[in-house]
Amino acid sequence: MPQPSGDIVTLPVRDALAAPPVQTESRTGYERSKFKHRTDADRDGCNTRAEVLTSEAVVTPAQGPKFALTGGSWHSPL
Repeated sequence: MPQPSGDIVTLPVRDALAAPPVQTESRTGYERSKFKHRTDADRDGCNTRAEVLTSEAVVTPAQGPKFALTGGSWHSPL
């Protein structure tokens, strides 16, 4: 399915997602301790995971104490 650079191609999202080559995952050199997770970069009391989940929700989840999320729904093309 490769197209010349600059061409506009219209196709269903499932076909577009199936097009890129898939390789076996390699975790060589990966160390989880090198990556901060669940940080609150903007220091508003809500961690990055919760902020992304909230911003990308189709139906916004309810926020409880300490920004705990419940409910909500998200769209997935698969």
